[in-house]
Amino acid sequence: MSLPAPRALPDATASVAGRSAFIVAMLMLAASMAQPDAARALPRSAQPATLTLFAKPFYRGNSVTYTMDEGDVRPGFGPHSVKAVGRWLVCSEPRFKGRCIELAADYPVDAALGLNFNIRSVRGLQAGSGAAVPPPGVAPGGPSLAGTNARFFAAPRFGGERALACPSGAPEVRCAKRTAEDLCRRAGYRSATNFILESERGLYYLADLLCTRP
Repeated sequence: MSLPAPRALPDATASVAGRSAFIVAMLMLAASMAQPDAARALPRSAQPATLTLFAKPFYRGNSVTYTMDEGDVRPGFGPHSVKAVGRWLVCSEPRFKGRCIELAADYPVDAALGLNFNIRSVRGLQAGSGAAVPPPGVAPGGPSLAGTNARFFAAPRFGGERALACPSGAPEVRCAKRTAEDLCRRAGYRSATNFILESERGLYYLADLLCTRP
């Protein structure tokens, strides 16, 4: 009577190698699937500049995105919410005329931009180009000295940029006066009683601004 031939034991080395190859493949698949999420996780400062207008509040409805300067935009709807990556100048008329404000954040409702504000031209703003007029309710910053009924701004700022004397045109005293008065009202004061225009790298900024309450 012959005995059955012994069965070969599985090669342990081959089995381990197979499991390792499977694990590596699964890790590579997970990494490739995670790449879009990683891109979205980039900080806003590292993302390319984009401006997206939405037809409805809270970023709903039809939308259009701009990545470069456009002197005459026709989105086909009045924007009711906005997402801004980077700094953008938006104006109510073509060729950057009319009422212009600077956007550097997301706005889920258009009320923050001002009543019935239509956007007809858009321009990306570079770092160091000075601050344009921000949306209503944004207060100025920068080092200041406050007294009982006055505040002195040596170099008023909005965000990280110095406040331009005339954001929408050539610098002149009457335009700078309107900018100074608006800045003081945003800071909670009644009027601007003193200011100068300071030139730096071809730009004119407000400086030595004194805001008073009486």
